[in-house]
Amino acid sequence: MQLSKDIITTAALEILDEYGLQDLTIRRLARHLNMAAGAMYWHFPSKQALLGAVATRILDAAGPATVSGDWRADVVARSEYLRTALTAHTDGAEVVSAALAAGTLEHSPAADIATLLEPVAIDDTTRGDAAATLLHFILGATVDEQTARRAAAAEALGAGPAGTGDPGEAADAAETEPAQPARRLRRGVDIIVAGIGALAATGA
Repeated sequence: MQLSKDIITTAALEILDEYGLQDLTIRRLARHLNMAAGAMYWHFPSKQALLGAVATRILDAAGPATVSGDWRADVVARSEYLRTALTAHTDGAEVVSAALAAGTLEHSPAADIATLLEPVAIDDTTRGDAAATLLHFILGATVDEQTARRAAAAEALGAGPAGTGDPGEAADAAETEPAQPARRLRRGVDIIVAGIGALAATGA
């Protein structure tokens, strides 16, 4: 098979979805593709670079930021699109957080949020800080959500070497999408948006 970055990234996403970030290694990826581990490094010089490509693919599903003329509604909608993209993959928020910290994302989602905040009467530094705050909240809340879902799935499967739970119940627990995390994220974004609006109103 002729390897390409696209093929490797797709395979990495398959491993991520099935096993999680902890098991996404260059060696495992090479075995998955029936290739020597060294061949991976021709395309990605490090795991950080690989995670950057995976994170970029995850975020692509959120689509471009859209401007409607109501910056508050646009920011809320963007946060929901991001959460949907992140939760579509196992440990999606953790992967994006790691890539953001390593600087390996092709495009930071904070820049899109900052664009949505352009109508707000705040200076550029405050706008950038506000966008970063929103992004970090979205990522942190989604990491918490995915961690809780993973813990619930493990509990349903059962602890112990052999595992005593029903695999079907574990799958149901992992796939359950309760309204509470979405509501909590929306409430948090609303609070941050209100704070941004207050800054604009006071000229701070």
